[in-house]
Amino acid sequence: MMKRIKLLLFILPVSFILIAGLSGCGNKEQIKMGFLYSSDVTIRFNKESKFFKERAEQLGAEVMIDHARDNDALQYEKAIEMMEEGIDLLALIAVNVNTAENIVKEAKARDIPVLAYNRLVSNCELDVYISGNNEQLGKDMAGYVVRQKPKGNYVILNGDRFDRNAVELMASIEETLKPHIESGNVNVLYKTYIENWNPDHAAFELDQILSSYPQKVDAVISCFDGMGVACIEVLEKYGLDGEVIVTGQDAQIESCRRIIEGTQHITLYHPLRDIAYKAAEVAVDIVNGERLEKKYDITYANNGFMDVPTVQINSIPVTKENIDEVLIESGFYERSEIYQ
Repeated sequence: MMKRIKLLLFILPVSFILIAGLSGCGNKEQIKMGFLYSSDVTIRFNKESKFFKERAEQLGAEVMIDHARDNDALQYEKAIEMMEEGIDLLALIAVNVNTAENIVKEAKARDIPVLAYNRLVSNCELDVYISGNNEQLGKDMAGYVVRQKPKGNYVILNGDRFDRNAVELMASIEETLKPHIESGNVNVLYKTYIENWNPDHAAFELDQILSSYPQKVDAVISCFDGMGVACIEVLEKYGLDGEVIVTGQDAQIESCRRIIEGTQHITLYHPLRDIAYKAAEVAVDIVNGERLEKKYDITYANNGFMDVPTVQINSIPVTKENIDEVLIESGFYERSEIYQ
């Protein structure tokens, strides 16, 4: 009897240790993540935050969502609040890709991984970057314009100069236009970056060009739908709406309506659900300690500090000819939302 008692006293602690050890292996039982984006002015980010949450919850994770009203100081405060709430990972769309390094450094000090979404944060240790393919985006956007207006005067209104997306996009646009410029067929009247991708600033720039330049403007390569719509309103003032080729990206509803009426001519649709779903899957894998290279096609983007593992998702050009197929048949928009 005493021998059995001694044996049980030995077995029970060992069993407890084994069970405790096994429970610490494999996937984390309850994952809590934060999705903190820049501002709900960019409609796609609002949608993507919800898609990210939807997919993460399907995978058993909890997601907190917030945005920072395009205020980088406020974004830092909200990030700290999320960290204090005990998140296991932060998905971040930075207001300012330079100052956001402070958010990342604070997260790393707390052993919280950071997923940079859409905007690559500079000079810090990121775990992964979820991105569109800006090189292809620029080729699609500028290539379309050249096909529509192979000869003429172009204006390029790009995004924020501190946003890597804008820099890469400008490089691709310039590379695509280069042979046409060298041949003398295309003349870039004016090109600039627009702070915070702000539509009002883009409209101001175009208004100044149209009122000051004697040359006719044949195309406005606007790199964001919000800016594109603002530019169309300026063109309306000069009676040029529909005559000047106007581009954009994000497939925002107002731009889609403008494409149907013929005043905007192309938008680049980022398959938001696909991107956000992929980001959520990557985020859960990071928390669970999975090696991303085993599951994803990884490239690398240098942020000034390191080569950040990057997952890219291509965008889809949308014109009047394929808008029904790409945006309505896919369920992204109802027909009644676009055709009014």
